[in-house]
Amino acid sequence: MNPAQQGLLSALRATGAVIPVTARSTEAFSRVHLDFGTRRAILANGAVILNGEGVAEPDWLAHTAHIGRSAEALLLDMSALIDAEFGTAARSWIVEEYGAPVYFCVKMNASAAEDVRTGISAAAELLASRFNLSGLQQHANGNNLSFTPTGISKRDACRHLIDSIRDGSGAPLIGIGDSLTDLPFMGLCDFIMTPSGSQIAGLMARTSDKDLTP
Repeated sequence: MNPAQQGLLSALRATGAVIPVTARSTEAFSRVHLDFGTRRAILANGAVILNGEGVAEPDWLAHTAHIGRSAEALLLDMSALIDAEFGTAARSWIVEEYGAPVYFCVKMNASAAEDVRTGISAAAELLASRFNLSGLQQHANGNNLSFTPTGISKRDACRHLIDSIRDGSGAPLIGIGDSLTDLPFMGLCDFIMTPSGSQIAGLMARTSDKDLTP
């Protein structure tokens, strides 16, 4: 974390709890050692909701596991195609939670930014040309291309969590994110915040430039 990020986390922690909402799996999140002021979290693009004790909510887990297993054959075929067509130029895997597949991810092994952009675009086009992806939500940001079954989302998980914990006290709920796919869950909050240089900020800048063009 840079000093600005550290300062923001400290300021937020001073006024309330910070609930992480992330694509990170349960295993990856277990390696994050930050004090958020709560053990609650939304993980794996919304597939897992950790409660106040840091334990996955079983009913939500069963709900998303059913959705993920319904898409498992398609995700396996997508992964096999990427391996066959890209070889060592890319890596792909299916993220699993408690034995159930929840989303599919592709990354390029190139180091140059232009090569990464070209590779991610090619992978997205290849998958779209071979499969019916209407039942998946596609997300691309930097060296990350992911496909999540419809019904598993950060927004759905956040709505469930907000409904269960909001107490009517009037405490403001602030949604913070950097990716376009964060906007749906951020829209559930009273205020939204995004870092400069983020995918969201870039879109806002491009939109603003167009609006100001005579």
